[in-house]
Amino acid sequence: MELRRLSAPAWSAFKSWLLKLKGVPVAHLRLLTGGCPAEELPALAKELRRVRADFQKRPNEVSAPADERLRADYAALGVPWSAWGEVAREVQRDLKRQRYARWTGVDALEFPEGPSTVDLVTLVLFGGVEQARPHLLRRASLAAGSLEALWCRWLAGEALEPETLRSFAGAPERLAEPLYSPGLEEVLPLFFVEPDITRAGRALEVASAQREPTWGDFLRALLGLWRGDTSVEEVGARFERGVAAIPPSAVTQLLAPAYLYGRYLEALPPHVLLERMGSCLERIDAPARVADVQPVMEVLVALEALTAMGLGLRVEQSPGDVLLSAQAPETGGSDEFL
Repeated sequence: MELRRLSAPAWSAFKSWLLKLKGVPVAHLRLLTGGCPAEELPALAKELRRVRADFQKRPNEVSAPADERLRADYAALGVPWSAWGEVAREVQRDLKRQRYARWTGVDALEFPEGPSTVDLVTLVLFGGVEQARPHLLRRASLAAGSLEALWCRWLAGEALEPETLRSFAGAPERLAEPLYSPGLEEVLPLFFVEPDITRAGRALEVASAQREPTWGDFLRALLGLWRGDTSVEEVGARFERGVAAIPPSAVTQLLAPAYLYGRYLEALPPHVLLERMGSCLERIDAPARVADVQPVMEVLVALEALTAMGLGLRVEQSPGDVLLSAQAPETGGSDEFL
């Protein structure tokens, strides 16, 4: 009996792309419900050829939140993915047509208070600080007294004192409150704006007891830098890994770590820091097409080979992997799809 053992994330990623296709009813029904009987294999083989053709031309674009499961599968498989390249191209188009410099017409009608902070931080990331500056100052005025206002003024070029940021952090134990606002990812780095090892370490302990913070590695390395047992190079490397983990929807989470980087590792103007981070994000080398994602194509190759034997196709799933075999599926199949 011919067998193929596949990793669970590879099978899951393949299914995610398969479900985006129309006109492959046999593949949808049989591959997602336990397997395919021998008499339906010719129809399945025909649809698999269509799947292969679609993968050859389908862009490997993974969106959130619809594709969060697919993103998790990619992460488990070590497949690079980033929407930042697409975001950078969109920003460059907007800059060329002076969208933010003018802010008239539909933009002004739909968003009379100007671009959102998320849009403005993204604009600065990809070289648009000049068009962003007046909007940042206006946003800071509208949000006066908030942490958002401080970051907007900082990005616009105004000095930001660590004591001012520290006043927003509060006591480390407050991080244990489930409804803490602003969120954990925005507040935790504020405990690190001054080299107070005890206070910062306690805040990191409290946050990590809930879950691993996005910037946990970087902040632990910063503690090590203060203690003298971690090199500047290691702290910088962990900062870069943290930057790469941030999706476009959470771009404001870059601000506090960028401030810390500029304060303790390399003194640069805020917009220069962010532009450097934007360059790193833009260079994340994601596969262009689904056909370029090797684990997904390995699943398709296995399905094609087993289907060609004409004996039937059985799909058996366990928590760690998936077993494909050239034999009739178990009667009743699975209710996974349903």
